[in-house]
Amino acid sequence: MTATAATAGFRPSASLAELPFIEVAYPCGKPALLSLVQVLEQGDRVRLVTTDPLLWAATVRLLLAVTYAAGSAPSGKQQYRHQVLHGLDLEPAARWVRAHAGDLDLFDPHKPLFQDGSLHAVAEERPDAAIPVLYLDVTAAVRRPLLSDHRHLHASVPVSAARAAGLILVQQMWCMSGRITGSESVYGKGSTFGSRSAACGGLVIQPDGTVSQVLSWRLIPVLGRGPGTAHWTYTSRPARGQRQAPPSESGALTWHHRRILLLAQDEGTVARVLFAQGRRTVKQTAPLTDRPGCRDLLTTESGAPLPAMAVTGEEDTAPLLHSWWTAPAGSWAHTARRAAEALGCQPPDVRVTGLTANHKKIDNVRHVFLPGSLLGDSRGKSAAAHVMNTRAQAAEARPGLGSAHLHQETFMRSSDTERTTALLDDLAPGDLGLFVTADTPRRPAETDDPVDVLTRKLGTWGRSHRTRALMADLAAWAAEPNPTNPACASVTRLVPEELHEAAMLTAALFAAHRRAASSAPVYGNSPIARLMRAGGTGRRRGPGHRATRASVTLVLDAQCLEDLRAPLLHLVRDAARGGMTPDWTCLLHDLSSWGPAVRQAWRAQFYTASPLPPGREQPASADEGHLAA
Repeated sequence: MTATAATAGFRPSASLAELPFIEVAYPCGKPALLSLVQVLEQGDRVRLVTTDPLLWAATVRLLLAVTYAAGSAPSGKQQYRHQVLHGLDLEPAARWVRAHAGDLDLFDPHKPLFQDGSLHAVAEERPDAAIPVLYLDVTAAVRRPLLSDHRHLHASVPVSAARAAGLILVQQMWCMSGRITGSESVYGKGSTFGSRSAACGGLVIQPDGTVSQVLSWRLIPVLGRGPGTAHWTYTSRPARGQRQAPPSESGALTWHHRRILLLAQDEGTVARVLFAQGRRTVKQTAPLTDRPGCRDLLTTESGAPLPAMAVTGEEDTAPLLHSWWTAPAGSWAHTARRAAEALGCQPPDVRVTGLTANHKKIDNVRHVFLPGSLLGDSRGKSAAAHVMNTRAQAAEARPGLGSAHLHQETFMRSSDTERTTALLDDLAPGDLGLFVTADTPRRPAETDDPVDVLTRKLGTWGRSHRTRALMADLAAWAAEPNPTNPACASVTRLVPEELHEAAMLTAALFAAHRRAASSAPVYGNSPIARLMRAGGTGRRRGPGHRATRASVTLVLDAQCLEDLRAPLLHLVRDAARGGMTPDWTCLLHDLSSWGPAVRQAWRAQFYTASPLPPGREQPASADEGHLAA
């Protein structure tokens, strides 16, 4: 920043052409604060690294507006693809900034950047109308009404010109609707109710990389009359109450949603500002991405704006990937995707930024990174569509359902049926009160059925001190199966040959259960898959508990009993420590008939939110009727 002489004495100057205000990093990781000219001159080396996602997106739009103003826009898709392939020369943009440094001055007395110079008269006549500068800080309004709740302003301190520049950029791109504290007698009728910007409540997609790479991909052709003229300072509005539409792409990128004036102090800092509603936009009927300034907004499949609330977190990539593949012609996403396909190259990594607003409050700021490898995978189109269809059909889908699968090769190459199965495994229970927490012990039936005989014998072994050695041998078999284990003969003599393998696994799990917690009931009345709905901690239980869900998934993916041993051993020990016991008879029946039908029944028992019928005693292999439970 420099001090220059003015007719009224010294006036601080803060032209973004020279003011270091953009946070960047070099390839070696060294951070720096650069001016607009420096960023453009070093565009092939530096990356934007500001930690505020809203400011990151607003800075990209500023660079885009400058590059359009410099006449660097491609004339058509062929020139755009050449630009993507070979890079964009940013020297014309740097020259333009140097030549128009006065237009980019925050403190110019007549045409301040993104401000209304006519408000200087208001500042002289009504100095009490000025408000603290941190009024402009939208991040202070998360979960509080920005335009009317000013508790954060009690700690307001002067900010540097660089900080003030960032506050203005974010306000003009992301401002919310709502009542503005102020007086109509100062600013005019209708000036105290703010309308929101086009980006507010939506999702903006922008390429990532060096500044040169960002602009090479983002600077798309503007057909018709071209980019138009940018409006770097606020000019008088139309007749009172009249609305306008941005006349061009550059005009929309520099649209003044708010009338702002930074009141600079002698040392070049800003403590107070004037603030009111700016230009109001007329309601437009054209498709969203055909409207100037909206080409980087994501849309739904029908072309409506994709709301920021559709993304539940930083890892929720499914709605964004689906929008990438269904973006309409004219949008940046569609233009960049078709260019990558035509050139046979990978799309750029992208950042998606948005904020969710409700009743004049910011609920959340969304910032999601999508790698170019994911965007360039043609299988992502059907995979993302499948995830979104499943979400629409699942009444109790947990937030972000299916997004993690989009980064897994097995899911991407799976059939639709296999994808559905994987997504159903992720469905969360709707009612935590339906988890099984304990059950009434039940002795096996007094019949001659070999399964009942073995189950009764297990109870006898578990209670008697004379069979401790046998129980120890069974526990050892559970850890490492060995046909020479002395316990094998004791178990297999009680059941027919076709049940030997299932009987040994059941007996070994019984021994492991007793060893893990001898205080747990010897017998149980619930299938083990249903019992695992209680596994977990706190309010995260069953399908909602990651570790439990992972263990059950291993069980359901097992193709043979040997593959079942390790995950079942883990689940049985967890049940014992929780004071729960599975139905051993039911378990032995299911293990003896292990196959697709049993796996499907176990899946239903674990993921369903409905309680099992009272007194259910049939194993999954014997009765499929419980699938409707």
